Amino acid sequence: MERTPTQSQEERLIAFHRKQLKKVLNIKYPVKITNSSLYNKCNERPLSIFIFESSSRLFGHILRRDSQIPANQAMSGYFVTEGSKFKGRPLTTLPVVLNRDLSQIISSNLQLKSSHDLEHLRSIAQQRDEWTKLTARIREAAEASQSEHWDAKGPKSSKSSSYM
Repeated sequence: MERTPTQSQEERLIAFHRKQLKKVLNIKYPVKITNSSLYNKCNERPLSIFIFESSSRLFGHILRRDSQIPANQAMSGYFVTEGSKFKGRPLTTLPVVLNRDLSQIISSNLQLKSSHDLEHLRSIAQQRDEWTKLTARIREAAEASQSEHWDAKGPKSSKSSSYM
């Protein structure tokens, strides 16, 4: 299974995006601006939202495809429990990131921790309008928590998720 960007890699990419937005507005060092003000002035959204939307569209597309394509086989193979799969720290893989995204929805009991959960998500993805509603709920939760996680100086806590 292919690795996705780690949380620290994603945070650096988001910080770079904000830095470029500040250059466009010609905001330099002594001047401080909150991230939400920066995004409003540029009529822009956090880069993490774009990353999430792209990955959710791709994931929905993969789930709607034939189960014999390599991407679907890799997703199914991820949940096969044959001994210990990995040594060391758990990898940041697509199922791990998707489970983190699903946990953003407080009112939902959706998760991605087993092949049964994957099949349930496949059935949701087959109905495009339901998949769109699900990803919209996650995106809205992410946008709401975005301003809570970041202030003008950076992350408020190292344990908070920068992804959304």
